[in-house]
Amino acid sequence: MHKPDRSLKAILMVIALFLGILALRPLFTPATSVQAQAARFDHVTIVSAMFLYKGQQGLLVLDRRNANVWFIPRVDDQFQNPVFVIRVPFEKLDQATQ
Repeated sequence: MHKPDRSLKAILMVIALFLGILALRPLFTPATSVQAQAARFDHVTIVSAMFLYKGQQGLLVLDRRNANVWFIPRVDDQFQNPVFVIRVPFEKLDQATQ
C-alpha cells in the first residue's frame, strides 16, 4: 500500500509545482505593451444610411482623411461602386465670418 500512496503524492506535488510556476510567471516576466491595429476603414463615417442620389437609393459616407463625400448605390441588396459627390471644404471652418 505504500507504493500507490507515494506515486499519488508525487503526482500531486508535480501538479502543485507546475501550477505554482504558472501562477508566479507574470511576476518574473516583464509586462509587454499592447498595441492594437486600427480598423481598415476607421476614417470613413456614415453620413446617411438611407440616401437618394440621382434617383438611386444608397449609402452616403464621408472620408475624413480628405473630406470627400461618396455615394454608394444599393441595387437589390448589393452595394455597387462608389460615386464621388463633393469635397467638403473643412479648412473654411477655421476662417472668421465675413
